[in-house]
Formats: sequence, structure tokens, C-alpha cells
Amino acid sequence: MIFIWAVVSVILSFSLVLLIKSYSLKNKVGLQIPRDRDIHKTPTSRLGGVAVVTSFLIVMILIAAFAPKSASDLGFPYAIFGISIDKRLLGIILATVLMSAVMFRDDIKGVAAYKKLATQIGVALLLILTGVGITYLNNPFGLVINLDTVRIPVSLGTSVFHIVLWADLFFIVWVVLLTNATNFIDGLDGLAPSLSFIAGIILTVLSLKEGQLATALLAAVFTGTILGFLPFNLPKAKIFLGDTGSMFLGLMLAVLTVISGGKLATVLLVFGLVIIDALYVISKRLIQGKNPLTSPDQSHLHHRFLRAGFTPTLSLIIITMLSLSFGLAGLLTAGKAKIILILILALFSIILFVSLDMAGKKRRA
Repeated sequence: MIFIWAVVSVILSFSLVLLIKSYSLKNKVGLQIPRDRDIHKTPTSRLGGVAVVTSFLIVMILIAAFAPKSASDLGFPYAIFGISIDKRLLGIILATVLMSAVMFRDDIKGVAAYKKLATQIGVALLLILTGVGITYLNNPFGLVINLDTVRIPVSLGTSVFHIVLWADLFFIVWVVLLTNATNFIDGLDGLAPSLSFIAGIILTVLSLKEGQLATALLAAVFTGTILGFLPFNLPKAKIFLGDTGSMFLGLMLAVLTVISGGKLATVLLVFGLVIIDALYVISKRLIQGKNPLTSPDQSHLHHRFLRAGFTPTLSLIIITMLSLSFGLAGLLTAGKAKIILILILALFSIILFVSLDMAGKKRRA
């Protein structure tokens, strides 16, 4: 069942990419005009994310409508207008539509940075309202870290909701961090979808190991939509994800890590290199008095690889292989070993960043 739906998502995504790429180029809609910081020097469609998101939504709606209920049971049954649907799945679909609508407008006409940030926070709140979130963190050195110690009741009509302060704040930050991290690395052909594909495969396997079939199906469909897009985005890319696609990838990874128990450490190991890079870049911009999220430059990890003399293809291979290695190590380890791996990754990342910066300066000298 999982394999079949994953294959459907691959075929649908591949087909939609072909159609959208042709339409975008023919009608000159959603084209990325080369900028100084861009690697590409010819206009290229940036509407690939529309194909990824659309195929994901179509497949998930088909699953909710026609697949056995166990396939879409994320543990929160709900009925709306007489239609039975898992509330968490409904939240994921609505959050995807909201995020993609705003980012699609950004890909076509541009959207102010504060509106994009507000959208990221808004979809996180929407997901929280529909039951997506995390209330504890596994602590390999002792008891779990509870995030639900502070609950604030809020009355909405006849219903009472609870703001779980630390858990909700943590999830909002997690969504904002991952959506921006995937957006930051989308400047190198194939990087964002490659790392997301790796994370998706590992999350699918991890969910299956834990007997979470609905979560595994969700991860498999997500991974399938990426696989259908990936051949068009490898160097030299024929189409880009755009903000529609890159932020959808981050959003779904944020959801998949918390939807059925914490899997944060696993995704941290796959995306650790680029998350640390994002924090590194944000810190540098803050020190320089720049807006950390909206100051375009060539300070990201892939830019530093290119300045050090690596080709785009070799840069992609190195970053992907490093992320895959740490991800597989995370899949095969547990508890304290994962924490040690994360610490090793953090130290390795800093050494790598400094080494690349030094190599880049030598080449410019």
C-alpha cells in the first residue's frame, strides 16, 4: 500500500513538472531572472515547487477519501461537514495550502519578508490547533524533558483550548528554522530536494520500524513527490523549487519529525550541516547589523564551496554524502550515541566552514 501510493506521487510529480516547466517558459511566468549572487545565468522557471505541492495534496486527498482509514489515521479522528478525516491530516493539508499560496505569490510577484515570516508562524499555529506538535523531548541522559508544564486555557465560544506554552513555542521555532534552512540551501542545484529526499526516506524507514504506518505513508508520499521533481533540478537545473517548494519541504520535515513521536535528532543529523550553516549565516548578519532573513549575499555553505574552487556538481555530492552519512548513522544508533553524533557534526561543521572560508580567501588573493 505504502509503495503504491509513493509510486503514484512520483509519477504525478514528474508529469506536473513537465507541464509546469513548459507553461512557465512558454508564457514567461514565474521565471528566475539571473541576479549577481545566482549561479545560473539564463532565465529559469521557479515554479517547480507548484508541481511538488500539487502532487502531494492530490495524493493525500485521494488517500483520505479512498484508502482504508488506517492509512490516514494519525491519531486524531475528526468530522467536518459530515466528512470523516483525521484532524492532523486536515491541518497538514490546510497548512500546506496556506503556505504555498503565499509563497506562490512570492514566486510570481514577490512578498515582503515580514509577511513570509508571519505565514511561517501562522501555519505553525494552524498545525498546533489541529493537534500537531510535540510535548516532550527524549533525554538520553535521564528523564524526558517535558514541554507541557505550562498550560494556558483559552475560551473560543463553547470550546476551550490550551496554549501549551513551551511546546507551542518550540514547534513554532522548529517550523521557522526548517522552512528557512531549506530556503537558504536552495541556491545550489539539487541540494534542497536531495537532502529532503534523504530525510524523507530515513523518516519513512524509522516510522515503519516503530509501527507508525500512517506516518510512514505520509513520509513516503512526501518523498515520492521530491523524487519526481529531482531529475529536473540536478545540475544544471531545468527548473527551480522556488519559495513555494523549498518552504514546503521545510514545513513537511518539521511536521514529520513530531507527528508521531519525536524524531528531531534524526532530521538534525541529516540537516545538521545546513541548519548550523543557517545559524552561522544569521549570526554573521546580526553582527554586521543586517536583517538575518532578508539580506541576500553569497555567505551560505554552497557559496563557500564554490569560492573554494569546487564545481556545483561536486559541491552537491560532498554535502549530500556528508548528510547521508550522518543520517544513516542516526538511523542505526539511539540514545546517547545520537547526542554524541550531533556534537561531532557541530564540531565538524565549524571546522569545515572555517576551512572553506580560508580556501576561498587564498583563491581570491
